[in-house]
Amino acid sequence: MSSDDFDIASEREELERSMAIAAKRPAGPAPTGRCLYCEEIVNDEQRWCGVECRDLWEKYRGRR
Repeated sequence: MSSDDFDIASEREELERSMAIAAKRPAGPAPTGRCLYCEEIVNDEQRWCGVECRDLWEKYRGRR
């Protein structure tokens, strides 16, 4: 196997892994810039300020 073949195989494996993760992840609510549980300001890509708030949010929404 040449290094080009190895690179192509690695890229394909990474793409397939990313697609599998994306397909498995539930959509959930959109990020708002604030923690969905305690409303602390977070970056625009986050939904919760930490694991504890995420777990409590899921518990009270019946997701677990």
